Amino acid sequence: MSGRDKKQMSTFVPNVRYQGRPSKAEMQRRWSLASEAMKAENIDCLIMQANDPIMGGYVKWFCEVQTIHICTALFDSDCNISFIGHGPKGSAALGPMYEIELANNIAVPAFHNAVYADRFVSEEIIKIVKKNGYRKIGFVAENLISAALYKNLVNNLPEVEFVNATDMVDHLVAVKSPEQLEALKRTVELHDAVASAMVSLLRPGRMEREVCADLYKICSNLGADEFLNNIMIGSVPLAGPMYQMHYQNKIIEKGDAITLLLEVNNLEGYYGELTRVWTIGEPDPELVEVMAQAVECQDYIASIAKPGVKGRELFNALNEWLGERGYPPEKRLFGHGQGYNLVERPYFDAYEEMELKENMFISIHPTLSTKSGISVYPCDNFVVTTDGAKILNKFPRTVIPCLIF
Repeated sequence: MSGRDKKQMSTFVPNVRYQGRPSKAEMQRRWSLASEAMKAENIDCLIMQANDPIMGGYVKWFCEVQTIHICTALFDSDCNISFIGHGPKGSAALGPMYEIELANNIAVPAFHNAVYADRFVSEEIIKIVKKNGYRKIGFVAENLISAALYKNLVNNLPEVEFVNATDMVDHLVAVKSPEQLEALKRTVELHDAVASAMVSLLRPGRMEREVCADLYKICSNLGADEFLNNIMIGSVPLAGPMYQMHYQNKIIEKGDAITLLLEVNNLEGYYGELTRVWTIGEPDPELVEVMAQAVECQDYIASIAKPGVKGRELFNALNEWLGERGYPPEKRLFGHGQGYNLVERPYFDAYEEMELKENMFISIHPTLSTKSGISVYPCDNFVVTTDGAKILNKFPRTVIPCLIF
């Protein structure tokens, strides 16, 4: 890949330590949206916690900070931010490279498996809450907040009303700004570039994990964070399931179909998703036909993914399409939003009530399975417009044969 191609996929500036920072105007936009929504609900402060690297996007959306270690953020309705991260007591969690002004920048030696440290984060939050007189606090993503933190806050702040503010924040996060969409286009370009390298990596005799290791290196060189990526691969005589690293031990053979699921972030921290099938030798004609129908299904869903349509309505439309053609129904989500989280709302499943809006960034990945054992799962990224979802990926949506090995 040329240096010009790399430049197009990132905002890389040589010798600048912290790369991919959003503009100050973008951060102000997010804070203003959140502040307005909070005041409408009489919420004084939001509390969020990042415990999972690939699902730490709520903290990043408000604070623009990497979330590999456990960290906690408070955002109040006047746009004051407090950050509590890992480090020795009495020090700052975030160093001089961090440019956002913080009301509190606190380090605590907190680890998930250190039971004696359960209280450290909550003690700091309780001080901030009492000092500022917060009376109504919204938890963002309660299922990502530790039970210890939740229990300590509720038990020690009886005068405070705690509410679940996740849905409110999800609606803000789901719609992307023009600046975000430009960054997301760069992560789509990254996925296309990595997929283009697959042919050079596949040959009989290689183990799946060897190919996957090469992919991780390519992704890292293009700006993806090696700790926050999800790359799954599987090789079978006909296209089928993908596996995570612990199970990528099969040796690739002539005649295999290799399915790759690529879910990585770019320099700016935005996730995309791409899935394709390669074959060692000429592909089975039935496999080619099923893939073509899967792409047809993907395009159909994209055509009806317009503002006002609910995620569950897309799910029902998919299963109607599959049933009319003799394919088994989808039972889990077949698409979703993306951004700083690998998976964001809206979900395309049987339960999602969130309506699509213009400028949502989504993935669509229907699964088509046959009685002969074929299972294909093409995945691409789209942006929602008034005319439906428009595909952003340019990598071919076909079965790709590897004929030279």
